[in-house]
Amino acid sequence: HPSLQDVPTKLVAKAVPLPMTVRGHWFLSPRTEYSVAVQTAVKQSDGEYLVSGWSETVEFCTGDYAKEHLAQLQEKAELIAGRM
Repeated sequence: HPSLQDVPTKLVAKAVPLPMTVRGHWFLSPRTEYSVAVQTAVKQSDGEYLVSGWSETVEFCTGDYAKEHLAQLQEKAELIAGRM
């Protein structure tokens, strides 16, 4: 029975009832390397959770900002600079 200390994330701070599907949404930084692995937890009839092993680790690197994002950042910077 894996303990919650085996889960290296701050998202699982305490045992809470998990729905069958958990959708995560993270804001990723550009030009950054990430590693992602997941576990599933299924609630059984006795109220205990059946926790899977860790999935294969997926490693990927995000790209640069797109031109339109850079334009938005520049616009925000100019607005802030104008107020100062």
